[in-house]
Order: sequence, then structure tokens, then C-alpha cells
Amino acid sequence: MLWTRAISLWALVVLFLPWGSGAADTNSLNLEEFKIPIWNHSFELRGGAGYKDNVLLSNTNAEDSAFWMSGAEAMIFSLPNRGWQFNFFADATDVRYFDAPSVDSEQLALAAAQLNKDLGQGWKSTLGLNYLFQNQVFDASTTYTTESSVGKILGHTLAPRWAARKKLNQFWIEGEINATRQWLDEPLDDYWQVGPRLVGGYGWRNGSELTLAGQWQRLDYDSREQADSLGAPLPETSLGLDTQLLDLAWTQVWDEKRHWTTVTSIGYEACRDNGSGYYDFNDYRLSQQVRFRDQRWEVTARARVGYYEYSTQTVSDTDTGLRRKTMVSALLRVERKFGKHFKGQISYHWDQSISNLDFDDYQANVVTAGLGITF
Repeated sequence: MLWTRAISLWALVVLFLPWGSGAADTNSLNLEEFKIPIWNHSFELRGGAGYKDNVLLSNTNAEDSAFWMSGAEAMIFSLPNRGWQFNFFADATDVRYFDAPSVDSEQLALAAAQLNKDLGQGWKSTLGLNYLFQNQVFDASTTYTTESSVGKILGHTLAPRWAARKKLNQFWIEGEINATRQWLDEPLDDYWQVGPRLVGGYGWRNGSELTLAGQWQRLDYDSREQADSLGAPLPETSLGLDTQLLDLAWTQVWDEKRHWTTVTSIGYEACRDNGSGYYDFNDYRLSQQVRFRDQRWEVTARARVGYYEYSTQTVSDTDTGLRRKTMVSALLRVERKFGKHFKGQISYHWDQSISNLDFDDYQANVVTAGLGITF
């Protein structure tokens, strides 16, 4: 539940912070001369209640509970002025369960700051820094293969990035270098991750866009050891993962007033370890989102499926079948504004992991309703 919100918020940050090329029209202006406020802000407080039928994401020991959720959000940004633009976004959520013996609460907080500079002739440079705090139940079984890989984790993530974009009429291309430092409590291990990303896009009427992104990442754990073909740790070794990603996304705005928008994406990820190949896998994923938004209502429906196939890892010592895993999720969220400062929201989220490993086979349903105030 919290991780789903984190993904949604990261998507919001990505969409909000790198404002499109239309902002460049005002970059050469001194907004102070026109008495236009350069700095703007928005703050939100929210509270709500809900129910989750599998708090632990467990295959055999599902704990269900009602919960209370509270949170806050802050957004501070400057309009483009003399080629510069700064944006900051932060969000924090706290969940308190009423009747889950193993997990009494979960917390999630994130912050993102970004500085853009218009360099002229279609060039733009971006410097960003993201932070994420997690104290939540999370499924880390993609790269971990013990029962403790699905459970509560505590961690901090810091991720700087730099990107340069070149716009050519309706086309644009962007190169990025990013790094990640993640600190995690045991039994998970801290790691460094770094790699380049290249994205090309073509935009047309009303903000519709087609993008193709390719990325390579190198992940090195601080102390985690390689494994042999049966999963046994290899002493005096250090585990590293090389990942290649390819994503194609189509965003379509269907009407002049921009009420209806769909986002379709298809992706592929190949992960290879630096040892026996025990952690090697291929991931094929597909997602579809439909959103309606007007002055009062916002309705979002989203579905996603991902299929993981492992090339070396087997089900067990006695079952030599290769590990397979399918992740399916669906979300429906309805939001209604009441006047200028108040809004209500109700949502339903479903997650299911279909796996031939028992500990990694589960499903969870979450229903949430709440109110928010913006000022």
C-alpha cells in the first residue's frame, strides 16, 4: 500500500518537476518587472481510514486489519525566470493498524529537489536530488530468495541525477547519469547503484507523447556474497548486478479540454549477476492507465502485469523447475474537490504475486477513504 503510493508520488515528481518545453517561452523574461510572483507553493494535510486483508503480504499467515492513515504534502516551485527554474516536492504518510499483531504501523516519506537551466537553442540542463524513507512491508523477493525477503523493511535512499535535454521541434532527446545509495536494515544489505539513461521522445497535440528509454545500471552490495547455482553463499566474494532496461511509453490526450488521458507502457528488464547467474532474470512488463479529470473530479484506473523468468534459480533442491513469478496489480481511485481547499478520495488497490515459490505467492486488497485540505 505505501510502496504503491511511493510509486505514484515518484511519477508525480517526474511529471511535475521537469516542466515541458512550453515553459521556455518565459525564460528570457524578468517576471519581477511584470509583478508576477516568481515563487509559488502548495501544502496539503490529509487523513483517512481503510482496510487491508493481508498486511504482511503472506502466503500462509495473512493478518487483516483496519487502519488510520495521515499525511502531509508540500510543493514549492519558481516560474521560469532568466532561464532558471527550481522545484521542490515532499510527501510523508503514516499508517496505524488497529489489529495487526506483527505490524503496528508503516511510514513512507520522500522529497525531490530539482534545478533547471535553459541554455538556449533548445538545450536544457537539470540537476536533481531525491530522498526516500521506508518503514513498511515490502516485497524484495526479486533479488532475494528467503522468506525474510517479503516483510517489513527499514531503509533510506539518496539519489542524485544530472540530465541534459535537446529539443528539435516536436522531437527531443535526453541523456542522464544517476546514482543511488541505499541504506537498509538487516537482513537486507546496503548498496550503491549507478548508470546512464538515454530517452528520446516525440510530442504532438495537447501534450500527447511517445517516448523510448534505454538504461544501464550497475548495483554493488556492501557485504552481500555471490551464490552458487543452488543459492549457497560463496565466502570471500562480493555480489554485483548489471541491469539493462528498455521502456516504450505512449501518452495520449484525447480531447481539447484535456479531460481524458491514457498512458500505455511496455518494458523489458534483464538482470545479470557477476557470479554463477543464480540471480539472473528477465522481466517483461505491461501497464495501462486511464484518467479523467475536470475542475471537480479526478478518476484514475490503472492495471499492471510483470512476468519474471529466472535462468538458473530453481524452485528447491528437490524441484528442479526454474523459478517463475507474475506480479499483477490494479488500482481505482476517485477524487472529488469541494470548493477551493477541500477534497475527498476513495480508492481500491489489488496486488497479487503468482509464484512457484510458496513464500512469494500471495495477494492483498486495500480499500481507503479520506479527506484532504489544501492551502
